[in-house]
Amino acid sequence: MIFKNILRIFKSYQLSLIVIIFYELLYFLKGNKGNNFTFSNIEGMTDNIPCPYYFLYKINKKIKNINFNLFIDLGSGSGRVIDFFNKKFENKNFIGIEYFDKQFLYCKENFKKYKNIKFIQEDLTKYNFLQYNADCYFLNEPINIDKSLIGILKKIKESKNNKGSILLILVNCNKNVLKCLEDLQCIETFYINDKKGYSIYYINNK
Repeated sequence: MIFKNILRIFKSYQLSLIVIIFYELLYFLKGNKGNNFTFSNIEGMTDNIPCPYYFLYKINKKIKNINFNLFIDLGSGSGRVIDFFNKKFENKNFIGIEYFDKQFLYCKENFKKYKNIKFIQEDLTKYNFLQYNADCYFLNEPINIDKSLIGILKKIKESKNNKGSILLILVNCNKNVLKCLEDLQCIETFYINDKKGYSIYYINNK
C-alpha cells in the first residue's frame, strides 16, 4: 500500500520526475531533515507529503533577497520546509503548525536544539495563528477542502502586521483556490501541470 502511494506521488510529477528525484537525492545526501511522510484517513486533511526540494530550491532563489522576520509553515509535517529555509536565512524565526501527533512529536524532538524554531500542535482551521504577527506564510496543500483553505487565505490577506507587508507562498494549490488571490501581486508562479507547482504572492497592507 505504501509503495503504491509513493508511486502515485511520483507519477503526479510527470515529465519533471527526473529533476524532482535529483533534488530529493541531493538534499538527502546533504543531511536535510523532514523526509518523513504519512497518509491521512481524516476527512479534509491531506497526506503529509513533504514539499519537493526542487520547488524549495526555486522558491529560495526568488525570495532570498526579500526581508521577513517570522516564517510560519501552516501544516508543517515533518519539518522539511522549516529545516530548508532555516539553513538559508540567518536571524529568522520559524513556527510550524501541525495537526498530526506523529509529525509534531518528530519535529519537537529533532528541532529541539534550535531556539529560533517552534512547533505547535493545533488544527490550523481553528487555531488563531494570526496572533504571531508573521510576515511570511507557507502552505503546502494542508487541506483538501477548497472552502476551508480559501477561508484561511482570506484571513491572511486581511491581516495586518508591524511591517505592513506579508509574503505568501503556496505549493500544490489548485486554480479554484488561487482565484481568491487574483487581486494580489504575484511575484512568481511555476506549475509543471494543473496540480503541481507553486505561487508566491506579496500582500501590501500599508
